[in-house]
Formats: sequence, C-alpha cells, structure tokens
Amino acid sequence: MAQMLFGNNSQVIAKPSSQVLKETAGFDMVNGKLCFIFSTHEGKRGYGKQAIPVEDLDACVQVLQEAVENGVYTEDHEYSTSEIIQRSLIMGEDGSIRFKTQGDKGKKPTLCTGEKDFANFVNTLGELLPMIKEKANSIQEKE
Repeated sequence: MAQMLFGNNSQVIAKPSSQVLKETAGFDMVNGKLCFIFSTHEGKRGYGKQAIPVEDLDACVQVLQEAVENGVYTEDHEYSTSEIIQRSLIMGEDGSIRFKTQGDKGKKPTLCTGEKDFANFVNTLGELLPMIKEKANSIQEKE
C-alpha cells in the first residue's frame, strides 16, 4: 500500500453503489426522451452517469434482476453463435438487416437488403436445415 506524505494513510473506502444511486438519482432529457439518470460510483475515472429512458425502465431493471439471479458474464466470456447473432442483429437506416455469426473483431456481418429479404433468408435456412444437418452428420461420421 502506498504511503501518503501528508494526511491519512488509510485506504479510501468506496461508497456502496446503492448509496451512490440514491445520491445521484434524477431525471434529464436525453435525445428528446425523459431519462432516469444515475451513477454507481463516484470519483473513479472512466465511469460516469447513466441514462435510461423512463419508458425502458421496467425492461432494464428486469435484465439487471435476471443478472443478479443467473450471474453475470466475465469479460472473457465466449458467446455462443446464437448469442452473437442476437447481439449483432440490427436494421440499418436504409432498411437493410445485418448480423454476425462470429464475435471476432473485424469480422464482416452478413447483409439482407430489407425485411422481406431477411424473412425469405430465414425461411429458406429453416427449409434447408434438415438437409444441412444430414450432410453434417455424414461428414462427421467419415472423420
């Protein structure tokens, strides 16, 4: 432990996040939406106030409660392919839909030109699934 030249040599004791929440809780307009504003830590660089749109509060609290019950992933967690798809699935401003199947940085997403193209892709993949599985099984049996 570092020793201070002047003053108190005891370690700084951080306030509990629940206390900082109560001390910093408030409201502000962010991007035209009324948001609940809060912090969980004070004084540590790189961590600041958070904003949750009031309309999203119930869903956000539910996600956090589920994390308390089921655990939180560590930073080195390797997501399953289905989790990667879910986390990356997004519609662009032009209506295109894209997603990744691999979480590696720099991996390019796939692209569907719109909702109808995406729906047709998903339907076709579903139709092909039995044949894909059958061929994969025959490949695995040969190994």
